[in-house]
Amino acid sequence: MRALVLGLILASGCTETVLDENTTYRRLQDQFDSKEQCLAEGDFTPCFQTLLLCSDGRARMDLESSPQRGTYQLHGNIAVAAFIQRTIDFDLDTARAEDLPGRHPWERVEPIFASCDD
Repeated sequence: MRALVLGLILASGCTETVLDENTTYRRLQDQFDSKEQCLAEGDFTPCFQTLLLCSDGRARMDLESSPQRGTYQLHGNIAVAAFIQRTIDFDLDTARAEDLPGRHPWERVEPIFASCDD
């Protein structure tokens, strides 16, 4: 009986739709060559762009000065994040998104410095 129930669950496509834990990705803003260069500017310009995927399905993206909030779902290894003005397909395996062009690579950041609590 248990095998039948498991088979029905797998056949129906019921899988995890969000990550098990809050996960942050970041990359250096395009106008800087290094973190040190950004910090040396001293004008409090954010050095990094961030993408936060929360374990409850919320998403937060800080690309410029104003954060965007939305939701996401997993489709295999792709986190599809929907924001008011755009949808992002972020590949978790390669840490890339064609929808977010930039010259610096995204990196997973641990420990998380952004919060899913707000």
